[in-house]
Amino acid sequence: MLHSSRPYFLALLFVILIVGSAGAQITERSLAGYSSDMTVRPGDTVEFKVSVIGGGAYTADLVRLINGDSHSRYADQFAVMPVAADFAGKYDGSEQPLNLGSYVHVANVGALDDLQSFTVGAWIFPSFDPTAYEPPNLENPDPFYPPTLNIAPLILDAGQTIVARYDAAGQTGWALRIDAEFHLEFVVGDGAKLRRVTLPEPLKSWDWAHVAASYDADTGEVTVHLREVPYAPGDQLTARTLSAAGNIGKVKQAGPLRIAAVRGGPGATEAELERPVDVFTGRIQDVRIAKDVLNAKAMVAFAAEVVPDSLASSIVADWDFGRGIETLDIRDVSGNGQDGVVVNLAERAVRGRFWDGSTVVWMDEPDDYDAIKFHVDDLYDAEWRTDFSYTVPDAMPSGIYAARLENGGQPEYIVFWVVPPKGKANADVAVWLSDYNYLAYSNITLPSTVPGNYPGQKLNPVDAEFYKQQLTYGTGGVYNMHVDGTYFIYGSRLRPDLQMKPTGYVYNFPADTHITAFLEHEGIAYDIISDELVDAEGGDVLNRYRLVISSTHHEYVTAQMFDDIADYTEQGGRFFYIGGNGWFWSVDGHPVLPGVMESRNFSDIGDRYLTSGQRGGLMVETGRRTGPIFGNEMGGMIFHGSSPYRKLEAADDPRASWIFADTDEGEVFGDYGIDRVHGGAAGFEIDRYNAGNGVPRHALHLATSEPLRKTIEDVKLSSMPLSIIYHPTKGEPWAQADLVFFETPNGGAMFSTGSITWISSTLDNDFDNDVATITRNVVRRFIDPAPFPNPAADDVGVPDRAPRDPEYDVPIPPQE
Repeated sequence: MLHSSRPYFLALLFVILIVGSAGAQITERSLAGYSSDMTVRPGDTVEFKVSVIGGGAYTADLVRLINGDSHSRYADQFAVMPVAADFAGKYDGSEQPLNLGSYVHVANVGALDDLQSFTVGAWIFPSFDPTAYEPPNLENPDPFYPPTLNIAPLILDAGQTIVARYDAAGQTGWALRIDAEFHLEFVVGDGAKLRRVTLPEPLKSWDWAHVAASYDADTGEVTVHLREVPYAPGDQLTARTLSAAGNIGKVKQAGPLRIAAVRGGPGATEAELERPVDVFTGRIQDVRIAKDVLNAKAMVAFAAEVVPDSLASSIVADWDFGRGIETLDIRDVSGNGQDGVVVNLAERAVRGRFWDGSTVVWMDEPDDYDAIKFHVDDLYDAEWRTDFSYTVPDAMPSGIYAARLENGGQPEYIVFWVVPPKGKANADVAVWLSDYNYLAYSNITLPSTVPGNYPGQKLNPVDAEFYKQQLTYGTGGVYNMHVDGTYFIYGSRLRPDLQMKPTGYVYNFPADTHITAFLEHEGIAYDIISDELVDAEGGDVLNRYRLVISSTHHEYVTAQMFDDIADYTEQGGRFFYIGGNGWFWSVDGHPVLPGVMESRNFSDIGDRYLTSGQRGGLMVETGRRTGPIFGNEMGGMIFHGSSPYRKLEAADDPRASWIFADTDEGEVFGDYGIDRVHGGAAGFEIDRYNAGNGVPRHALHLATSEPLRKTIEDVKLSSMPLSIIYHPTKGEPWAQADLVFFETPNGGAMFSTGSITWISSTLDNDFDNDVATITRNVVRRFIDPAPFPNPAADDVGVPDRAPRDPEYDVPIPPQE
């Protein structure tokens, strides 16, 4: 569906002059916010939650994002369109905290209220020793293993709770915990005084131990027990069994029970539970409470994988984390019904102490995956107060919108998108936003810690500094590390994300708005769809459109989405893969919680299966290769200068010559673009044509990138299945970006650009360049209802599809 857009786009110039990025230098951010939903339909109500650092007033209005890139070399084309909204006006804001930390909350613990003497115990695998913490070296960071920011400086003096009925605000109750010096202890508070029994030696991190405390109500004596049972046979030789005893007087049983945290007073404005404090980092399993003081023999039985019958009558609570892994439920298998709930996205489906190596699929043996990994910096829902809301009008066009907030500092944009009514399409074209990818990269702090790794990117110094000053914001996603050095596996949209907005890293969301800017310039109507929408409603969403355009960086997707695209093109759909590094990681949403993306790409091999049961890790590990569907595969990463393309012989093939109609730059084209080192249409992350990767036999390899810059990260998919080689080194780079076209059944087609920076190059010279012309030709032909004819028999090649053996890096020989 085409119409003239020049008057409309020229009208936007007025908008650009008013709200573009030009003007006084912005030096600070004091606004942050998020919305209740990102994917909404007409009739839905969106709630906006705002924090003003330090408090104060702000103004809010509604805008439609046309080009949401406010600080790349094309920032002068930043364009938003004001939209009338009833919430527009001035608001009194306040600072709202991020209360981090995952834990288990057990509200109903009535069976414990009458306990006198008791023993509490658990298996633990602590992974953060605050006494050994070393802050990241930001002056001389390791470029190959770059550090991220973390909240460790905020919690070095805090304890780590294992299990407790304790109110930290009133200092009442009891807790089995680890103190700030990494010693196991049992603590009792009566509101006036804390009494504790502490082991004299510190714990060992990164290994298993059973810990317990027995309280004798008749004498007031507590004995704290530690029995190390490490995995490695050699470590078992030096494993310790320790205990310490002391008199602490009376222990009162009151209040809810928590595992991995204690109650720290009121939470966020909309929180139902008190905020977590003294949060444990590491794995916990088999938390049990017995109604007796257990002797040494009984203590061994107490720690068994399954409580023996001889001890069963003494057990009053036994929380089995292997039950209901795909839920938030924590089951008490003691028979007392003291079930709990997991809060703030603690990691389930992880191996416990009794994992025997028989499977790496948690669904096969849930009892082997009966640990939970807690972190002091986890968060699902910030639970902030709603400052204002907006009901989407019935006639509101599909598009990308934002509540724009201003108070004199860096503007804040709380982004959401309007998709068509369910079951309907308003255009022939759908732009598929990669919101799972946005969640993977949410609040990424690498631009704050290693900006030198990304010289081609225009980074936002305001947000880079904000993350350093507000450490709790630089958490979540999958590219930030927990305090223990492991990577996060969850991204959540129910918290502020400073990257998914016009002021963000021009690598994902801002670059994707270059697609909408191009379509607006061309006058091509489009709808917005999203990962969360396709994940919820399936391939039928795609089938409503003649053409689906991917995002620039559709890296994190579900296996079902991958299959949906295969089905869509098989049924005659046309797909424009307009980016690079796409369809690379197998991820999923959460089985229960909306707005969550789970990825285990950096998890141990034994913990790769997602909570949903889907295989995590590389998409090729699920048996799906990109070549047969998209014609390309991930080939490399380049952040030190991009390159143009060179046409190949197939560019003149009559089946595809229309793609290059009206181009005039010659054999080499696209030597311009967003990269600050050297602009080019082939850059950042690139995909290459590889006939051995199952590419359709009639696919046309139309163009390839010119020689790339020296600093390249090759990514090779093979039977290994992945190897990475850093250049310069001996041998030619594997990485290259390729244009590929092929027809699919029922008149469909696929066109792949092989580069994240492709669409950004269309902006050069006001969309008057060969990259824009090629993009225009493909879009117009793909929305033409005329079916693509089947290729002739002579066009079907015989590629070598034998899988490659792994390749190994060869060092640069010494210089004489």
